[in-house]
Amino acid sequence: MDKQLHQTLARYFGYHAFKEGQEDIIQSVLHQKDTVAMLPTGGGKSLCYQIPGYLTDGLVLIISPLLSLMEDQVERMKMRGEKRVAALNSTLSFREKQQIIRHLPSYKFLFVAPEALMSEVLLEQLKSMQIGLFVVDEAHCISEWGHDFRPEYSKLGEWREAFGHPVALALTATATKQTLIDTVQTLHLQHPEFHIHSVNRPNIALVKEVHDTKEAKEKRAIELADTLQGPGLIYCPTRQMTEDIAQLVKQQTHERVEFYHGGMDAGDRMLIQQQFINGQIDLICCTSAFGMGIDKSDIRFVIHMSPPQSIEAFMQEIGRAGRDGQASVSVLMYTEEDADIQRHLIQTEGFEDSELDFFLAQLKQMPTIDEKKLREQLMEAGLQETRARMLTHYYLMYQAGPSQLLRKEVKEKLQDRQTEKVRKVRQFQERIVDRSCFRQSLLSYFDEQLDQKESSSSQHCCSSCGLVLSEYEKKDQQLELNEMKHWKTVLDRMFHRTKEAQH
Repeated sequence: MDKQLHQTLARYFGYHAFKEGQEDIIQSVLHQKDTVAMLPTGGGKSLCYQIPGYLTDGLVLIISPLLSLMEDQVERMKMRGEKRVAALNSTLSFREKQQIIRHLPSYKFLFVAPEALMSEVLLEQLKSMQIGLFVVDEAHCISEWGHDFRPEYSKLGEWREAFGHPVALALTATATKQTLIDTVQTLHLQHPEFHIHSVNRPNIALVKEVHDTKEAKEKRAIELADTLQGPGLIYCPTRQMTEDIAQLVKQQTHERVEFYHGGMDAGDRMLIQQQFINGQIDLICCTSAFGMGIDKSDIRFVIHMSPPQSIEAFMQEIGRAGRDGQASVSVLMYTEEDADIQRHLIQTEGFEDSELDFFLAQLKQMPTIDEKKLREQLMEAGLQETRARMLTHYYLMYQAGPSQLLRKEVKEKLQDRQTEKVRKVRQFQERIVDRSCFRQSLLSYFDEQLDQKESSSSQHCCSSCGLVLSEYEKKDQQLELNEMKHWKTVLDRMFHRTKEAQH
């Protein structure tokens, strides 16, 4: 079997050795064992279901939470010559979806958003097929207390039962013990094997910087964008800030920069993503909507304009850097007010009593218990999508019980969720202001200890351990080349516009 695995690896992927953890996970799946695997971002999770797909019968069904993640994976597989792959998502027309469903038996790999499995037509077709492997990507989305909970993920266990209990593989890069327990329970896993690897990325240096004002952070972000060796990402807490920072960087540096957020047209997002992957953009200012699963191994820096709401989210986002194993850096900027801002944002996700009563009444009037239709009804009534997802999820959880308890139960669940999110903000804040080793502090959240081989006094560890940031800056020659590249880009654009004007 080992020889066959390595032959498959070389034949389909051109590699001659597995990354740490991959081979054990693949062996577990091939031995028909339900498997939960945690590999750090860049650890090669997609290989763990693609190789079993080539070595076993049946369809490999991959549940994936993000459009960009699915599209990226499908494109990469097609570029390697795999034609039996498709993705069912919201960007497809009704006719395109029907075409894929009609020809489902001819596919080997099918990527679907969890919402797509609510389609009775798709469910019936999948029930009639042999599903060789049931893959849940970004499995931390399963946990109600995870940093990126998706209510639709809570139904995956039921759907897996409907498909005849195929072997399951749950993959994630960040998960606490509670998230792992939730994953096993939700997916109805039978005596699963766990392959849990460290969330630590030793090649990513960790920098914390305290600033007095938002304006000071913006000035520093421009300076870092101009001096750090790219390409890079700047994560911003709001959509507006992505646009503002991108504009400032364009005005004050020679970097090729664009912004990216969930409010943009899907086509524009895909274009920017591809341009970044292909080296046509140096820097992207983005919200957390960007980055998951993006196949760009040479990102050299990640800057956070303020701390995310949880340590899990932070580790996911810095993990976009240095996937090639080369030295990279994460810079986290914060002010004393940042935690208060995050707590305020969390509170705005809640509901006033009158608001809760209004939207619950909207749900009760609907003659359906279809979660997607109920959520869309709330959004048409003016509720933002994330809040609509949560309210619909808890409504369906309790609507079968006594009506007088419905409001009480839903309100308590929403409050519990807010309380947990605020607790995670506090846990992160405590580690940010702590003066001890930042890396060890983050690892302790996942019940890990820093490897003794990695000295806590390393200049490449973190800003608490004497890190020298200048080592991650552009060298003089690279600065000159970047400037030349900038002017070449301008001339190319001028030539292109001149040619257009002539036609």
